[in-house]
Amino acid sequence: MRLCEILRSASVPVAALVRDPERGEARHLASLGVELILGDLGNEPALASLMSGARVAHHCAAHVGDWGPPEQFVSVNVAGTRRVVEAAAKSGVRRFVHLSSTAVYGRPDRGHVTEAWPVRRSGQSYDDTKVDAERVAFARGAALGLEVAAIRPPVIYGPYDRNFMPRAVDALRQGKFLLIDGGKAPLNLVWVDHVVDVMIAASSEPAAVGEVFNVMDEVGGRPPTVREVATAIAEAVGAPLPTRSLPFALAFAAGTLVHQAFVVAKANKPPPVTPFSVVILTRDVVYDASKAAQMLGFSPRQHSLEGVRREADAYARRERGARA
Repeated sequence: MRLCEILRSASVPVAALVRDPERGEARHLASLGVELILGDLGNEPALASLMSGARVAHHCAAHVGDWGPPEQFVSVNVAGTRRVVEAAAKSGVRRFVHLSSTAVYGRPDRGHVTEAWPVRRSGQSYDDTKVDAERVAFARGAALGLEVAAIRPPVIYGPYDRNFMPRAVDALRQGKFLLIDGGKAPLNLVWVDHVVDVMIAASSEPAAVGEVFNVMDEVGGRPPTVREVATAIAEAVGAPLPTRSLPFALAFAAGTLVHQAFVVAKANKPPPVTPFSVVILTRDVVYDASKAAQMLGFSPRQHSLEGVRREADAYARRERGARA
């Protein structure tokens, strides 16, 4: 959504694939002058129509999260990426920008992670299918003559976020936000507009072809801790400050049991804690975006803690407006 908004603000013609043109987001895109193409990643005629006349394709669609059947992740993230690549090539698209993820690094325990870090599977459906999707984008794209670049963000926050901020706010308000090992681990975050900045730069920079780029709010520095981020959100939305903490081993075991219980119950929503979320909140890892700064001219306009405070405050204002 933000990619479309920013491109249209620069008067760039944009077409977007939508499943329901009557949804609020689709109506908003239409009001911006975005051409709406009805379909999904399994609809090859719709993908062909989407790509017709385009010079650049930005592939942002994915099934995101730590909950859901593995086959859904494969269908959307891997098979869907292959179909989008093939449709772009058939339509004569030149540059293909693939929105990947730092998940492709396999969730290392610790380290300063640049793009030279090896890609590996972690055993999680989302992570593993993002590995496969990125490989498909580069291999199939190159075979078909596309110029491919990939962007690897960590957790994204900002307008239209349906995952990070809503889940954090709900957990804090219910007193269920769990600090693991005191919440001392860094929480790698990126503002959605920074992701868009790098995607747009990669769509035109000749040196970006065949390259991957981390994108972060802190180019080479250390991001804020989990406790600092959770405290900033709690203060902005008027929720209790996070105080509950468990050691990693106990939290991981609890997450495993809760996750299994939700699977057995065939719950239609994610559990409050999973092994995946425990890992995310405890890795002493910093993802380095220096390459994007050097090759694409990326310069962050805000740091994570500042951005999170602003977005949490905006989230609270939207809630108050909806209740008024």
